[in-house]
Amino acid sequence: MSTPDAATPPPPTLESVLRDAWAAFTPTEPAPLGWLTHTTAQIRAYLREHHSPPAPLLPAADAGARLRREVWRALYEAASTHDIDGDAADRVLCALDLPPLPRRWQVRLTLPVLIEVTAAGRENAFDTAEACIETALTGADLVVRFEWDGAERDDANPGDLDATAAEPAELT
Repeated sequence: MSTPDAATPPPPTLESVLRDAWAAFTPTEPAPLGWLTHTTAQIRAYLREHHSPPAPLLPAADAGARLRREVWRALYEAASTHDIDGDAADRVLCALDLPPLPRRWQVRLTLPVLIEVTAAGRENAFDTAEACIETALTGADLVVRFEWDGAERDDANPGDLDATAAEPAELT
């Protein structure tokens, strides 16, 4: 039983192609002495200098992964240079089951936050709570812009005295 590779003839050599070409164009004249060797050497030298070797064949999985990376990178580059809209690029990526492009988002959150602070009055309690939140979020290495002017100061209920609080600076 023969294998498919054994049945396939090898490709013709450069020398046989040149010999056949000479015979096709000048069937009555023999090739000049050394022509075949010289021409073969010249063609091989030219190919070495001017052509890169063919890329090795990759397994289908590697080729598919490489194509997916190249498509993602091409759409990323096109969107970053505004050649294509980011939303359109994301729709193409979604259709190809590729991850969406990383985008900068500006997020506005309105959160009910209950925080317990020690303060000497309602307005001071709000100011102290806002300062605590700002300190916590800016310490998290996030780019945060606070808009306290638009914040609603919903509720502040006084509780028991804080026995651990420091003496106010105005008294010292």
